[in-house]
Amino acid sequence: MFERFRLELNRHKQRPFLEAVAAACALVATADGEVSFSERARLDTVIESLSQLRLFDPHEVVDAFDEHVAQLADDDDGVAAMLKVISAGTRAEGAADLLLRISAAMSLADGRDSSDEHEIIHKICAALQLPDTSVEQAYTAVQS
Repeated sequence: MFERFRLELNRHKQRPFLEAVAAACALVATADGEVSFSERARLDTVIESLSQLRLFDPHEVVDAFDEHVAQLADDDDGVAAMLKVISAGTRAEGAADLLLRISAAMSLADGRDSSDEHEIIHKICAALQLPDTSVEQAYTAVQS
């Protein structure tokens, strides 16, 4: 019984990070106007590789991603709303850098180097209050 409580507490504590990952991935995936299959596949890879997200059913992360994509399509202030979610979910040490690397990996998923995606990643970087040099470092890290 106590193990179940501990798991639920961990899930509760990690939920803002889940939302931040889903929001960042949605921002990058929609930056060029469409969410490609390769971007959805990259989201699956992110879910599988992050211990913070393994606490959740993968469908929860995908559902959060889809909700954020829909919000971006329906809301003129969707980008600002996503950036707030990202900021709120990355307060833990190292989370901001990790999220920026996830964003860079998402932008490379479809094999295109889109200026729209780079622009949104710079906005994510600013929302995370990271120096501009962090963007290049994130790309370098995911390409190595």
